[in-house]
Amino acid sequence: MRSHAGHGFALLCTFCIIALTALSGVARSEVPFTFTMPQSRVVVKVSDPSLLPDAAAAKPNYFKLTRQEPLLIVSGWLEPAQQYKGLNAFWEGESRSPVYARARAPTRVETLREGAWEVVAFDVSLPSAIQSNLRAERIEAGTWIDLHLSTVARATIPSTKLRAELLAVLRQVQVLQK
Repeated sequence: MRSHAGHGFALLCTFCIIALTALSGVARSEVPFTFTMPQSRVVVKVSDPSLLPDAAAAKPNYFKLTRQEPLLIVSGWLEPAQQYKGLNAFWEGESRSPVYARARAPTRVETLREGAWEVVAFDVSLPSAIQSNLRAERIEAGTWIDLHLSTVARATIPSTKLRAELLAVLRQVQVLQK
């Protein structure tokens, strides 16, 4: 279960980023997105200029960035490190979610390592399309960082290509200590 501590601060951070960007006259896509929580000693930095913050999705300890064409969603949570029980336990819980029931059952599930990230890569079949996903987990400075990267493309595009593109985005995510 996600913590609700810092809810007001999370909303404030999201709105401050948007407001400062608007006041500066710089397009949001030209400003790196950073996310942290007061109780965390890390900052997650996403520098991809095509990703824009989704203020409507602001929740405690959570952020969401979206690009429309081609579709890319990067979302993440910050939690205390002790809540992370390892990649296998994490994926076991995630894969039992009703979201992934029946026709949306994950396929091509693969665990891998990408730098400091433990990753579960998987696909979900959609009508005439494929959704490729990465769940990337990392512990840094007492904080569990949980990222979800996803994209959707026509079923004619190889899912190996989609997975490679998501891994390239993950490589650009920086985790800095405060």
